[in-house]
Amino acid sequence: MSFDSAALWRRRDDVLWRRSLDSVILLPVGVEEPMTLPGTGASVWDLLEEPASLAELVAILADAYEEAPAVIEHDVRALLAELESLGAVTRS
Repeated sequence: MSFDSAALWRRRDDVLWRRSLDSVILLPVGVEEPMTLPGTGASVWDLLEEPASLAELVAILADAYEEAPAVIEHDVRALLAELESLGAVTRS
């Protein structure tokens, strides 16, 4: 999946979700089983309350988790691709 660096990612409004102590449980429209986002996945979901670019997400998470941006970017790309395929997020 290609990523446009200028794309802004955001949550879809029609996704049912609930936050637990350390994770987020999602149920996108048309998906039968809920998906759990633990740890940094939950952090990404929280950040997508407002539209954000991949670079913005990576910068915030790299700072918060004191991890190399390249590692964070790899993980965030994979998560965004999965969330997009499930219809949980959209990009513009």
